[in-house]
Amino acid sequence: MKPWEHPVPPVLYKYLPPERLHALADCRVRFSQRTVFEDDHELEPDFAIFGTESEIWRYAISIGFQLSRNGLPAGVIVQALASNPEAQKSAIQNLRQNTPVVDELGSLCLTDAPDSERMWMEYAKNSTGFVLAFDTNHRGFSTLLKGQGHVGKMSYSDEPFGSALGTILGDEGAGVLFRKRTKYSFEREWRIIRMLKRLERLPGGLFLSEFDPGSVAQVIIRPQCTVNLELQQLVTTDARYKHLEIKSNPSPPVNCEACLN
Repeated sequence: MKPWEHPVPPVLYKYLPPERLHALADCRVRFSQRTVFEDDHELEPDFAIFGTESEIWRYAISIGFQLSRNGLPAGVIVQALASNPEAQKSAIQNLRQNTPVVDELGSLCLTDAPDSERMWMEYAKNSTGFVLAFDTNHRGFSTLLKGQGHVGKMSYSDEPFGSALGTILGDEGAGVLFRKRTKYSFEREWRIIRMLKRLERLPGGLFLSEFDPGSVAQVIIRPQCTVNLELQQLVTTDARYKHLEIKSNPSPPVNCEACLN
């Protein structure tokens, strides 16, 4: 099943630190480009090989690349590339450098887990922030947040993809955009991927998407939340959020087993 063919959960969550409170008033949320992610494998996973002889032939034909070089027939060059591990590594690097599309994509990272201790700590600033719950069935979720992009479920693996060209030439090419290393599996991530050019760009290389306030079904906080009063005031005074429920998620006992996972 392709990442975007998984049934999308009715609610997806976004952990935010307290300084991102303005996201609710602005009705804007950030999409991140590859270069700002902590993981250098983000949107650029490893591949075991560049391609088989057959795949190299097919790829060269598809882009109109002339394989014959310096008097050597194309078959000799293809065979040499397919059988030389160092040449394969070099070809993967060249492919990445000449395929800038990954740098034209933005990702909104969501999750189906509203009670992840690690995310409360790492992404909601030690539980001082809050969590937005998006109703994925709300029309505004599809029209504004998803836009012309894809919503997909992330998979997690430390194994490289088999063949770079096989991924490009097959129908699973976009699957590389929805996979992370296993150390991030705690995130239980769902991702929206969109073209950066379709997002609002701010100085400093920030890319934002508008969201419909009606698609925010709930805000989840913990006792440590430092913007509780501001959230309560927003719900009371902003007509766009009259429907919004602020739900308290109690912190677990100190040194509880769940905190270690």
